[in-house]
Amino acid sequence: MDGMNILKDIVRSAGMYPGKTAFVIDGIAYSYKELFACVNGIHAFLDGREEEVIGVVAENRIETYAAILAVLLSGKTYVILHPHYPDNRNNKIREAGDIGVVLYADECDMAKAMPESMAFVSTRELRGEEHAEYNYGSGDTKAYIIFTSGSTGEPKGVPITRDNLNAFYTAYSALGWNLGADDRMLQMFELTFDVSVVSTLFPLTVGAAIYTVGPGEMKYTKVYELLEDERLTFAAIAPSLLQFLSPYFDEIRLPDLKYLIVTAEAAQADVLARFRACAPNAEFVNLYGPTEATIYCTAYRIPREECKHYHGMIAIGRPFEEMEVVIADEDGQALNTGEKGELWVSGPQVMAGYWKDREKSEQVLVRHNGRVFYKTGDLCYMDADGDIIYCGRKDYQVKVQGFRVELNEIEYTARKFYREEKNVVVVAKKDDDGGCRLHLFIEAAECDTPSLLEFMKMHLPVYMLPARVHCLEVFPLGTSNKIDRKKLLSLV
Repeated sequence: MDGMNILKDIVRSAGMYPGKTAFVIDGIAYSYKELFACVNGIHAFLDGREEEVIGVVAENRIETYAAILAVLLSGKTYVILHPHYPDNRNNKIREAGDIGVVLYADECDMAKAMPESMAFVSTRELRGEEHAEYNYGSGDTKAYIIFTSGSTGEPKGVPITRDNLNAFYTAYSALGWNLGADDRMLQMFELTFDVSVVSTLFPLTVGAAIYTVGPGEMKYTKVYELLEDERLTFAAIAPSLLQFLSPYFDEIRLPDLKYLIVTAEAAQADVLARFRACAPNAEFVNLYGPTEATIYCTAYRIPREECKHYHGMIAIGRPFEEMEVVIADEDGQALNTGEKGELWVSGPQVMAGYWKDREKSEQVLVRHNGRVFYKTGDLCYMDADGDIIYCGRKDYQVKVQGFRVELNEIEYTARKFYREEKNVVVVAKKDDDGGCRLHLFIEAAECDTPSLLEFMKMHLPVYMLPARVHCLEVFPLGTSNKIDRKKLLSLV
């Protein structure tokens, strides 16, 4: 398994299966030959250009997926820009990421809100049968940068190198998937979310077909249709989507499904148990990992009986090959079996540091026993069998629709609306399905909720907007005179 290279395997696979389907997008099938005609056209455009960081607009188009591959095969770095994100946020990402040119397929309204000097290039007509030599990049060349929620109101960049990506690919392949060119695999995640990277790239290494779900579609309905109508054999999904589908479990029959991956948020044991009858031949696997450790770094193969869980949240299992984990206390000391603490991860998949943010990097990257560990912020303990049991978050980060959200960023944005004149607090109310709803509290007798939400829509993605806004004349305080967040949560 040493020396595996995900990009070289994709190119090899495309050469072996030119006539087989690579993508099915909105019901239209595109072969590997058609995909790479698009890749080569975009590659020819990028080849020789000085820009190192390339923006790609997230669209459900063959040109979008080809653009991602073309950027990688040009030895450059891609950053996804989402057309449904506020202009303000996309501009912050553009500036923070040093994006030199933006590739898009359809008409791009985003261009109107960006400087005229920014080059926006349509990939619709870029095609080429031949290609120059691909540039696979050196190991420390960045493959992509994903911008996540940041506590100061500024998006936080997570750069993943080719070495990180190939270490992940090697370990992920070692999990022993029985997959090949006849398999049909799901890609349901937003391209701004790192699970989309493996959902896109890994199937191409084995010549499989990828069925995509667009951002404008009702995801749970579309996923249901694809799973059943297209007889998909591999699906990685967010557990909350299964909760949406639960009223239809008696009707769903997926005998062709070989693997069901649950990921992106805590998986609920009871929902998975009830879904077993829908996919009787599938192996269920819970995959866990922070963006900073390249997509996934632990795996738990969920048994049909006696699934390990903590308050219904399924265990996250054991670390990938070459990855090491420590459960640490508040003082950074390793804890014993059964003792709950923060999960730290180390190994070749872990980023070197946040993009241009040394201070934040030093807060989360620590040296322990001669190795650098990333502090995940997740509470866990190791059981007697060596499995990691997930117990929730330790800080003010939560998962919303699979995205990791800093509650501080939402509070920061609300305070800007009030010009720092009011106390604001965001609390996350857990749903029965394992997801959560955000509630924003304002310390005021009354508040202009419509204007506040309109302002927040201009600065935050939809998934970060509060489900409810509450006004309280006086916030409850704890014994240390700090705002009592637990009391606020009890008022929801």
